[in-house]
Amino acid sequence: MPSRSDLAKIHIAKKELGLDDATYRGILRNRYHRDSAAGLSVPEAADLLELFRAKGWRPASLRQLGLLHLLWHQLEVGGAVRHPEEGALTAFIEHVTGRSDLRRLTVREASRVIEMLKKWRERVETEKRRH
Repeated sequence: MPSRSDLAKIHIAKKELGLDDATYRGILRNRYHRDSAAGLSVPEAADLLELFRAKGWRPASLRQLGLLHLLWHQLEVGGAVRHPEEGALTAFIEHVTGRSDLRRLTVREASRVIEMLKKWRERVETEKRRH
C-alpha cells in the first residue's frame, strides 16, 4: 500500500492535470487493475506518479523547498516574522496555497510562495535602509 504522502501526491497530480474522475479511474483500471489508488502497491504508485510526471505534473523540487526555508529564515533574522517556528512557515504556505504540507506543493505553488517571500524580504530590506 502506498504511503499517505504518495496517495496525496497522486490526488494532487490528478487535480493539477485536470483529470476527471472517470479518466483517472480508467487509468487505474486499465494500467493496474485497481479501483482506487489506495489499492496500489508501492511500485505501482511510483509508476503512476511517473506517468503523471510524463504528462506534465511536477512536484516542488528539494531545491525549491530549501529556498523556502532559507527565505523564511532570512525574514526571521530580519525581524519580519513574529513567530519563527516551523509551524509559522507552514501556516503561511497554507494561507497562500491551501496546502499544509510543504512536500505536497507543486512547482508552480512553490514558485509563487518563493516570489512572495522574496518580495516580503525586499520590503523589509527597503524599510531598514530608510531608518
